[in-house]
Parts: sequence; C-alpha cells; structure tokens
Amino acid sequence: MIGQFASEKNPIKQDDNIKQKTYLISRFPHTLWCSCRTFVFSLLTKGRPSPLHIVVSAVVFCSVNGFLQGHHMLHCTQYHSGWHRDTRFITGLLMFFTGMAINIHSDYILRNLRKPGEVSYKIPRGGMFELVSGANFFGEIVEWCGYAVACWSFPAFSFALFTICSIGPRAYHHHRYYLEKFKDYPKSRKAVIPFLL
Repeated sequence: MIGQFASEKNPIKQDDNIKQKTYLISRFPHTLWCSCRTFVFSLLTKGRPSPLHIVVSAVVFCSVNGFLQGHHMLHCTQYHSGWHRDTRFITGLLMFFTGMAINIHSDYILRNLRKPGEVSYKIPRGGMFELVSGANFFGEIVEWCGYAVACWSFPAFSFALFTICSIGPRAYHHHRYYLEKFKDYPKSRKAVIPFLL
C-alpha cells in the first residue's frame, strides 16, 4: 500500500520536473539573446554613442517584454510533458539559433566594415548580405519567429510580429539608401527577405 501510494505521487513530481525543465528550455533563448545584446554586443560596438532617450526606450521595452514573456510562461501556459520533444518546439529552437547565428555574423561584418577613423559608408559583403541589405534584421526576424514557434504563445507571437513591423521598415529604408548612394550596389539583393522583399 505504501509503495503504491509512493508510485502514485512520483508521476506528479516527475511531471512537475518536466514542466520546469520545459519552461527553462523555453526561456533560455530569450535570456541568451538579451544577455548577449546587453553585455557582449554593447562592448563590441564601435559606433557613436546612443542618445539617452533611445537607451531608456530600449530598457522600458525590454523590461515590459521580458515580464510579459516570463509571466505568461510561468502562470498562463500549460505545456504538456512531451513539449520539449514536440516538432514545433524543436523547429522553433532551430529557427531561433539559425537566426541568432545570422544576426551575430551580420553584426560582425558591419562592425568590421570600416577601418578605425573611417566614417564613410561601405557596401556590406559576405554572409546573408549577398542576398539582403538588412541581413542583421533578417536574422533577428528569424530568431523571434523561431522563439514564437518554440513557445507557441500569444505574447511570443506578438513579439515576433512587433519585431517584423519595427525592423522590417528599417531594413527597407537601409536598402533604399544603399541603392541611391552606391551606383554599383548589387541589384539582385532584396531588402530583408531573400528572393522576395
């Protein structure tokens, strides 16, 4: 009887452990990206200082977004015990890390475009820049769409949509600027989505 009672309790504890692990795995991409952007990217950037209002806006947005993502995962989302093996979760993580790799590589290309002391604009070449003008923006869009698929939640999809709507137009304006500034700019490049847009 005691053994039977103990075995009935174990599945509950095991199920809670699986849910906690799924939550931690789901939160990892968001936390990783925020940590890299805060501590690594800021140290590598060679550009001009950012105006205070942009920094404050970024802090407020990231804080609210992080709260919404975390709150929804902790208190609203109910992942089944096999979610970490679900096709959506695995596909989403693959998309996220692919987008992150594109984003990091594209930022590396942009950071090394100018030599110390140079201020003129140059055409970025290599990596996804061979296909799109906004390769770093494309990488970030892929990241957050992957995160939305992996989490399969309304706040994650909202964040992915916000990302597309906010940096998509920036990529388009960069593309238009490059076309106007450089006569030899590759005409086959698209603005943000390879072969489409």
